[in-house]
Amino acid sequence: MEKRTPKWEAELWSYLSSGDGAHCPLYQTCQLKGDSGNCLGIDEKLNRSLTEFIDEDEPELSKLANFELNFPNCPTSGRIFWLVRKLARKFQENAGIKGPPVLDNLITHAADNLPIEVRQIPLKAYRGAVWKLSDCWVVQLNSKDSPARQRFTLFHEIFHILAHNKATPVFKKVGCGREGSFNEMLADHFSAACLLPDALVKDAWPKVKDLNKMAELFIAPKSLVWFSLKHLRLV
Repeated sequence: MEKRTPKWEAELWSYLSSGDGAHCPLYQTCQLKGDSGNCLGIDEKLNRSLTEFIDEDEPELSKLANFELNFPNCPTSGRIFWLVRKLARKFQENAGIKGPPVLDNLITHAADNLPIEVRQIPLKAYRGAVWKLSDCWVVQLNSKDSPARQRFTLFHEIFHILAHNKATPVFKKVGCGREGSFNEMLADHFSAACLLPDALVKDAWPKVKDLNKMAELFIAPKSLVWFSLKHLRLV
């Protein structure tokens, strides 16, 4: 018998179903926009710069300061981002995660036992991709990427699989245009939350106090680790 979807999770999928994929579906009623204009829900330039920064394996420290000055409130306090983090915590609890690094086999919990095959192949233009076959899902990872980057891509693609099964319309991925930009950001947020559980980051940071060592400990991209530390107000 299929498990009933919790109300909070149904709320998340209903938001994704009602949105256009390019903008935050809660933008019109959001109380966090304020006067700064730094809103991930509608600012395509900010979205693009944030995505580019996350995609860097060796982020420039000067860019860290710039993001700190212009960092929007929504990833920390926004309802839809909170629901995405709660989704990641559900899978971590199901998997019994006790310490870093989060194991790659969290995928078996994150996909609700859907059959998934992970393939590492040399890709020229993308970090990864996901395909639905008749009997399983296939996640392609770029074999030329570092293990940390591949792990980030893995959980990013898992979120696409979950969204395809739980929400309509499915995520739009047409070339490099505007479609799906906000949903892609949510997939990034989910991946970060999976790889860097709040409790484990809070426990490790006072002992490590070094961005590079934290990235090695969690096997996660440094840009992602910095955003996690920023979210938890540890830096």
